[in-house]
Amino acid sequence: MTIFTRRQFAGGLVGASLLPSFGALAQSKKLTLYMGPPDPTCAALTSAFEKQSGITPTFLRLSAGEAVNRIRAEKNRPQASVLYGIGLPSMMTLKADDLLQPYKPKGVDGIPAKYVDPEGYWTGIDVDFIGFASNKKFLEEKGLKAPTSWEDLTRPEFAGQICIGSPATSGTGYTFLATVLQVMGEDKGWDYLKRFNANVSQYTRSGIGPTQLVGRGEVGIGILFAHDILGSIHKGFPLEMTLPEEGTGYDLFCAVMLKNAPEPDAAKSFLDWAVTPESQEILAASEYFDVPTNKNAKIHDLVKPFQNAKLIDFDFAWAGSSSTRQAIIARFQNEILAGRK
Repeated sequence: MTIFTRRQFAGGLVGASLLPSFGALAQSKKLTLYMGPPDPTCAALTSAFEKQSGITPTFLRLSAGEAVNRIRAEKNRPQASVLYGIGLPSMMTLKADDLLQPYKPKGVDGIPAKYVDPEGYWTGIDVDFIGFASNKKFLEEKGLKAPTSWEDLTRPEFAGQICIGSPATSGTGYTFLATVLQVMGEDKGWDYLKRFNANVSQYTRSGIGPTQLVGRGEVGIGILFAHDILGSIHKGFPLEMTLPEEGTGYDLFCAVMLKNAPEPDAAKSFLDWAVTPESQEILAASEYFDVPTNKNAKIHDLVKPFQNAKLIDFDFAWAGSSSTRQAIIARFQNEILAGRK
């Protein structure tokens, strides 16, 4: 298994010295992946796949925004064959841009139809939802209760104490943005985001960025996907997870084959393996606590209490539209971020 750094991938396209030709890749059974989960989970997944298949994987970990931008930039000369563990809105954006190759993995019948694209462009691997991570020491010292609604996040006592991934570069941040606009509607949603922004200390590049900040108590509250919160709790950080009572947005993290994949056969082998219970159980085993889509995969004890979380009827078609994404991110940058010092 090989792990490329962002520095090696810098500048968009990978140099010829880093990636061999298509023929060499086909003969030597290699696979290049862009992946969204944290590096330890990516390493665990690719290592297990290598043992199972004999194919040598190379991965680069990217946030959702980075992945979409890179794949667009590499359109005429694809450098990776698989995109794994990025949320459905981003996958739908890539599908709309004609950057995905349809493929229905063997064994996909073990996954509910609602988690599978009927045309075969994407396959859901795990489900997660947006939650609030509150540092217990912060709450105790300030005599505060953890937020349990979206409106709670605008309370004056939380001023400068909230951290979240930027919607422009983070799948977490984008899901938060799309959720707020769907829960509240456009007018009330944008008004809310301005009030929410007044309490935000930092917008991080990636969605997992706030985990360490809130875990160490540098900020009091992080807006994160549940798997990041539960992962931090598992590591012993003094965190409490709560969910908004109005309902929360969720995402379906998928595996897809990229159009004109340089290693199509190896990509299909990986996608076949990615839908199996054995593959999906590696997520929790590597401290990435999501709900697996395969009905035969075991659910981790940390995840079980939140299986019945109140989820909104998230409009993935709207959120995943290129025009929607570009419009609301641009508005967020112009109306919300532009005024920050």
